[in-house]
Amino acid sequence: MSEYRCTWWEDTGRHAPTDEYGISRCIYRSLDTGEETGQLPIGALFSAGSGPKGPDGLSIVCVIPREGPRGRTWWHIDSRCSNCTKPDDNEHRCWVRHGTVGETIHVDKNGNTCAAGAGSIAVPGFHGFLHHGVLKDC
Repeated sequence: MSEYRCTWWEDTGRHAPTDEYGISRCIYRSLDTGEETGQLPIGALFSAGSGPKGPDGLSIVCVIPREGPRGRTWWHIDSRCSNCTKPDDNEHRCWVRHGTVGETIHVDKNGNTCAAGAGSIAVPGFHGFLHHGVLKDC
């Protein structure tokens, strides 16, 4: 079973050189250490500039493991899950996020939510939870 401690990052507004996939990645800075990188680690959290918003008006993303050449993908925590049981209800949250930037994040189904899942995220090669600032597969 894998565990990843979640850490907060911010977009610096700068970009890294184009990689082997032809992508010029944003450079992010760790809020804890000041480290900068164009490849966010698994467990990285950041506020996206756009996307579905949570109750704090922010769109929070977590980097999670995934099968494939890049080995990771983005989980838009405030978005709608693929198996949502209330697709026409814009008031509920499929994943209920507790916490905001700089705080310990916990995601569950405790709040105005739908019947989909138990608050976990599933992508090819990973199925897990983000509880109390730790991303853990199940």
